Amino acid sequence: MKKYATLIILLMVMGCAPTDPAEPEILFAVPANFPEPTYDLSKNPITKDDFELGKALFNDPILSRNLTISCAECHSQSSGFTHHGHDLSHGIDNRKGTRNALPIQNMAWESEFFWDGGVGDLDFVPIAPIENPVEMDENTGNVLAKLRKTQKYPPMFKKAFGSKEITLATFLKALSQFMLTLVSGDSRYDHYVRNEGETLTDDEWAGLTVFR
Repeated sequence: MKKYATLIILLMVMGCAPTDPAEPEILFAVPANFPEPTYDLSKNPITKDDFELGKALFNDPILSRNLTISCAECHSQSSGFTHHGHDLSHGIDNRKGTRNALPIQNMAWESEFFWDGGVGDLDFVPIAPIENPVEMDENTGNVLAKLRKTQKYPPMFKKAFGSKEITLATFLKALSQFMLTLVSGDSRYDHYVRNEGETLTDDEWAGLTVFR
């Protein structure tokens, strides 16, 4: 009996013990060794719901003509958001392009996008691969129409933007919010520059000297 009484008291104490509130999830932070972002975050503040929507869209082949190619096809997370292992990126129907897809980290600090700098605003970047005949080969208007017909996306847009209406503006803003969170500020070199206890080897220091 004493054994059970002790157990009950222990459970009561545990139940009354204060619990630490969950730490807020930081979706975007400027590393101390980075300059201020070029992207105007005040016009598209990042929220968890918007990020989740953008991530879902980024990984969904519904953006392509025949539902086979997603953004993640050429920007694979497991390969540093690159099209690793290919000299030239290939898209829909295995069509080969003329270049390899660029990685998409640190886009908050960019003002020109793609190899030729042909797009000057991150929010408009997804239109190019969607409508490119060797990438997704789809019309942006068709993409929006397909999204509106799903059971999945109208509620997600409602949660993220306050309306089930799926517009080009909210579609592009959601994708931007996902891409903005991809920041490469956690390398050994970043920790070294920020004086966070990391040191460089002799070979690394020699390489940095040559690079500079």
